[in-house]
Amino acid sequence: MTGPHLRSPGAGVAGLIQENMVAYFRLFAGLPGITVVDDDVFWLVSARGEPGNYVLRARLAGDTERRIDEVLGQVGRHTDRVDWMVFPGCRPADLGARLAARGMQGGPGGIWMLANLPAHPGSPAAPEGFRVEPVRTLAQLDAWRRVSAAGFGADVQIHAEAYARHGFGPAANSLHFTGYLRGEPVTSGTLLLAGGIAGIWDVSTPPPFRGQGFGGALTLALLREAHARGYRRAWVWSSHMGRRVYERASFVAVDAGVREYPWHRRDV
Repeated sequence: MTGPHLRSPGAGVAGLIQENMVAYFRLFAGLPGITVVDDDVFWLVSARGEPGNYVLRARLAGDTERRIDEVLGQVGRHTDRVDWMVFPGCRPADLGARLAARGMQGGPGGIWMLANLPAHPGSPAAPEGFRVEPVRTLAQLDAWRRVSAAGFGADVQIHAEAYARHGFGPAANSLHFTGYLRGEPVTSGTLLLAGGIAGIWDVSTPPPFRGQGFGGALTLALLREAHARGYRRAWVWSSHMGRRVYERASFVAVDAGVREYPWHRRDV
């Protein structure tokens, strides 16, 4: 059901979000410690913590109950927990109920937000001396990594490895940006152009620089880049802390119809 203050964007938009997420996690496939399976079910687990453990797409047919148990068994050989994301386009249509019957309690799984992209999406409300630069070299990627790690309070080395392998050329659909205040990196983020929608990922501002408009100004720069490349809609999977930042950049919270079912292996 849709929440009392959330509108539903429809299954079509939810499908675009799903494909953008799958494309994002595919960036990590093949890295040490990462297992990705892309079959009738797409799932990823990481022995390195980041970018997390997710089942993102399921199109099951035939003996669905057996296949669900088989997937959880495969995942369980690599990790003791995973978040199974059920989108409106997943099959069977009652997949969520089947997961719930296994003790997996479903919920909205975060804050899903959408924005329509105007030609000129606002002006950055950031102090004088702030600028946003695209990552085009390994040295710039290292600056991105350092400010991102400081903002998330986590090791994001695996992200840097994935992005370095993907490359920074004009054909890349994974684009990374760092915001600088008088030469010092103070915020960072990633724009992923995939699945027919622009995804805002990895936006991070270290605690000493929060509340000064840097994250919002960076987000607007990402939206302008997406619009320049022909995209007219963007989405972000927001934390509660980031919600106000994205609302100022014209994002609105929606019920995308996605439900998250956490699974924990029960060792006997």
